[in-house]
Amino acid sequence: MKTRLRANLFLLLPVTCFLLLNFICFLLVPPACLAVDDLFDIKPVADGIYAAIAKPAYKVNCNAVIILLDDGVLVVDTHSKPSAARALIEQIKKLTPKPVKYVVNTHFHWDHYQGNEAYPSSWPAGVEIISSEATRANIQRLGIPRIKNEIVSMPQEIARLKSDLEKASNAEQKTAIQENLRQAEAYFAELKLIEVTLPTMTFDHSLILHRKSRTVEILWLGLAHTNGDIFVFLPKERVLCTGDSLHGWTPFMGDSYPYDWIKTLDAAEKLDFDAVIGGHGDVMHGKEKFELWKQYFQDLMERTAAVYAEGASLDEAKKSVSDFLVKKYAAKFDPGFPNSVIGNVAKAYQVIAFPR
Repeated sequence: MKTRLRANLFLLLPVTCFLLLNFICFLLVPPACLAVDDLFDIKPVADGIYAAIAKPAYKVNCNAVIILLDDGVLVVDTHSKPSAARALIEQIKKLTPKPVKYVVNTHFHWDHYQGNEAYPSSWPAGVEIISSEATRANIQRLGIPRIKNEIVSMPQEIARLKSDLEKASNAEQKTAIQENLRQAEAYFAELKLIEVTLPTMTFDHSLILHRKSRTVEILWLGLAHTNGDIFVFLPKERVLCTGDSLHGWTPFMGDSYPYDWIKTLDAAEKLDFDAVIGGHGDVMHGKEKFELWKQYFQDLMERTAAVYAEGASLDEAKKSVSDFLVKKYAAKFDPGFPNSVIGNVAKAYQVIAFPR
C-alpha cells in the first residue's frame, strides 16, 4: 500500500510542477502577453506577399509586410512591443513553416522597431535585422532615450486614465477606458523589460536580395518622415512598402524633412508599382495618395511661410494655417486630421523659422 502511494505521488510530481510553473508565469508575465491574439488582419496582396494590417489598439502597432522567399521569410517592421511581434509570428506560422530570416525596420520610431527582440528569440539560428545606417544610429541616439522617457512618463498617463474612468458618465465610456487602461498597464509592464535589439545589417542607399522566386529591393530614396526611411520594393509583383513615408492616416512630421519629403515621394512614385502597403491604414492602390501627400506638404509649407513672413507668432500660425488646411483636406484624411494638423503646422513653422 505504501509503495503504491509513493508511486502515485511520484507520478503526480511532474503535474504539480507543471501547474506551479504555469502559475508563476501567470504572475510574472503581463496579461497582454499571455494570450496570443490575432492583432493583425492578414491580407494577401500578391503571390506569397501579405499585408498584416494592425488592428486598433490604445498603444498603436504599425502594419507589417510578410514576404515569403525560397527558404525563409522577410518581415517589414516589428511594432510597438515584443508581444505584438510574437502575436504576428504566430500568425506567420499559420501561413508557412519557413523561418523568418530577415526583418526590416523602415525607420526608428517606437511602433516600428520595439518588437525586434521577438524574432531572434523565436529563431535563434539567425535573423538579420536590416535598416539604413541612419535608422540604426537613430535608435541608439534617439530611440533608447525616448523609451527611458516613456518609462518615466507612463505612470502619469495611467493615472490620467484612472481619473477618466472615475469621471466616466456611462457604461460605454467606462468599458472603453477600462480597456485602454488595461492595455496601458500591460504596455508599461512590457516596456520596462524591453531589450532594445539593434539592426545587424545596414546600408546607405540600397540592398537587394536576389532569390529564384523573387527580388526584394530595399531602398533609401532621400530624407522624408525621418532621415533614414527606407522603401521595400518588389518589382516583379509591383508591390511597394512605404513605412510611414506614406500611409493611410495623417502624416506625422515630428522628425521629418518636409521639403525633402516631397522630392522623396517623387522618387518613389517613379517606381513601377500597383499595390502600396503603408505603415498604417489599409492597403492602397495606384499613386493617388502620393499626389495627395505632396500637395498637402506643399500647401502646408507655403501657407506657413506666408504667415511667418507677415510676422505671425507660432500660435497665430497654428490657428490660421490649420483653419485653411482643415477646410481643404479634412475630408481627404482620417477623422483625426483636425487635431493632427496642428502639430504639423508647428513643425512647418520650426523648419521655416529655424532651418537646420
